[in-house]
Amino acid sequence: MDAYVGKVRVGPGGPVRVMAILNLSPESFYGGSVVGPDRAVERALELAEGGADIIDVGAMSTAPYKDAWVPPEKEAERLLPALRELTSTLDVPITVDTYRPAIAEKALRLGAAGINDVTGLKLYPEMCGVVRDHGASIVLMARERAPRPGVDPVVRVVDALRESLDIALSCGVDEDRIVVDPGIGFPVLPPGDVPHTVTGEHRHGDPEWPWWRWDTYIIANLRRLGGLGRPILVGVSRKSFVRRIVGVPSPEDALHGSIAAEAIAVLMGAHAVRTHNPRETLQAVRMAEAIRGSTSVGHPLQ
Repeated sequence: MDAYVGKVRVGPGGPVRVMAILNLSPESFYGGSVVGPDRAVERALELAEGGADIIDVGAMSTAPYKDAWVPPEKEAERLLPALRELTSTLDVPITVDTYRPAIAEKALRLGAAGINDVTGLKLYPEMCGVVRDHGASIVLMARERAPRPGVDPVVRVVDALRESLDIALSCGVDEDRIVVDPGIGFPVLPPGDVPHTVTGEHRHGDPEWPWWRWDTYIIANLRRLGGLGRPILVGVSRKSFVRRIVGVPSPEDALHGSIAAEAIAVLMGAHAVRTHNPRETLQAVRMAEAIRGSTSVGHPLQ
C-alpha cells in the first residue's frame, strides 16, 4: 500500500508525512503561503527546516470559490524559473500543483518528483502519460464529473477516486507512485480549463449535505478509503470549513482549528497531510500518530 514521492515513502509502512505548501500565486486564499520567485528557495528551506518531507509548489490557485484562474502562460511564467532553482537547491522532493499536462511536462523535466492533480486526471486525461513517461509520482484528488444527490458522500469520494485510479493504472502509471486525496473543500469537476467558481451552501449538489458538513464527514470516515489500497493525503490547512466551524473570519485566524483538523485526520487514517505550517503541524501529527498506533496495537507505547 505504500507509495513513493521521490525518495519519500508514504503510507502505513512509514511515519505520517508532512507536505508543505509553497504558493507562487498571489491570488491564493492564504497570503501567508505566497512568495515571489525571488524568495521561493528561502521559503522552501524554511519549510524543510520546519519538518516538511515534501514541498508542493503551485503557481495558480485552485480554490473553487475564488476567481483565480490564470492562463497557462502565466502559470509557467510564475512557476518554471523558481522551480529550476528549487530542484537544484533542495534535497526535499518537490511536487507541482497543476492539472495542465504541458506545465507538468516542463516541471518534471526540471526535476520535480511528482504532480498534484486536483482534477484526478479527469480534466486532461493525457496527464497520466506525462507522469508515466517520467516515472513520476502523482496525487489524485477525488473529483466527481457530476453530483449524485442521495448517495453517501464517502461512497461518492471513493467512486471518484477509483475512477481516477483506473485512468492512471490503465495508461501505465506505476501504482507505487500513486497517492489519493479525498478533496476536502473541492466540489465536482469544473466544466473545462476555464474560469469557474462554485459558491453556496450545497456545493456538492445535495441539499442534505452543506459543504462544511460534507468535509467533516469525509474526515471522520477516512478509514473507509482504505479499500482503494493507496496512501491517503489530506489537505485541510486553513480551509473554509475550518473557519466556518470555529467561527473565525480569515485564514490567518484559523491556525489552531487547522492543526486540530490535521491531527484528527491522522487519527482517522491519513498517511500524509498537506499544510501551510509544517512546524506547528508536525507536533500535532506526531501525537495523533502515536495515539493511533497505540489504539491499533492495543498495548502501551514502547
